Formats: sequence, C-alpha cells, structure tokens
Amino acid sequence: MRTGRERRATSALPCIGRPHSATLGDRVTSVLIKDQQAFLDFVSGERSRIENALKELEARERGHFEDHPMSPKLVKAHLSALVALWHRNPVEGCRDWAFQFVADARVVDPSVKPLITSALADKSCTYLPTALYLMSTRTDLFADVGELLLPLASSPDREVRWRVAYVISKMKTLDTGMRQALRILRDDKDHTTQVYVEACKGIA
Repeated sequence: MRTGRERRATSALPCIGRPHSATLGDRVTSVLIKDQQAFLDFVSGERSRIENALKELEARERGHFEDHPMSPKLVKAHLSALVALWHRNPVEGCRDWAFQFVADARVVDPSVKPLITSALADKSCTYLPTALYLMSTRTDLFADVGELLLPLASSPDREVRWRVAYVISKMKTLDTGMRQALRILRDDKDHTTQVYVEACKGIA
C-alpha cells in the first residue's frame, strides 16, 4: 500500500520534433483510461480479469494513484464489488487494492467497517494512518472499537499515535479501551498527539 507521494518531473510542453508524439495531456488521459479499465477488470468478478488487473495496477509507478486517484463516483458505484473482493480475496493482493480504492474515494459506511477494523487488528498493517483517518470521518460507526485502539496508543509510529488521539477526540462517548488509550497518550511527548489529547477533555 502506498503512503507517500513520489512524483516524476515532467515537462508540460509537447515533445518538439516528434510529430507523432502525444502531448502530456493526451498521455495522462491515456493512462487514466487504462486505470479505469484496470479498475473495471478488478471489480468484474472474473478471476482472469482480476489477475490481469492486479498486474496492471502493480505496474503503476509508486504514488501514481495519489496523483491520479480513481473517480469517487466510479468507486462508489462498485463499492459492493470492492467489499466482496476484500472478503473473498480470490487472488493474492485483492485485499490491499480493494482497501486502497475505498480509501482514495474516502468512502466509509457500515459495509466498509470490517475493512478498517481488520487493518487496526493487523500488527503488520502498513497503512494504519489511512485506516485511522477513515475512522475519523465516521466515528459514529466505531464507538465500540476501543480495544483495537488501545495497543495502537503505544505504537512506535508517531503518526499512528496522534491519529489515535485524533479519532478519540472526535468521539461523542468513550468506551473502556478508548479511556485506557487516552491515559497512555497523555504521557506521549509528541506535540501533535498532545493537541488532540487536550481536545478530548470534556468527552463523557
């Protein structure tokens, strides 16, 4: 799962002396069309098309979908297929890509909750900050996940810790696990974490 933005420098001008070369805009349009086709193959439900889609998606440069995210409208239209792919994982890699497309489109509803809670429970998850960000957009769906947040309050990754504090600060009420996590976070030396710990004051 890609978390950083890595861009290649490109000229905005067409290549002089190459009359058959596409302009940058044409090349980008061509890439985006290929992205859309790969996405549609991915959600097709057909194993051979899913396998081909994964090859296409993995061939993209690191950071590609941060610069050229899939259309949220398209992702929402195929949300049930993405969630089903995540649950079935018919081909290795489906789960990560299903999560990535959902995250890029910032879609959070009850059907997406298992994707996020599973990420929180996975000690090897590489995109915890993204999962926590998604939680913070619909905290009403996650009022019962304190036990999953508790171990993350001691994460060696400062971004994970301050995002846990941020999620808790957005809650209307705190369960036992969240209160325990907050007690740990109060001793955190990170400034950003303390900003959100302070924001938790007054929550019932």
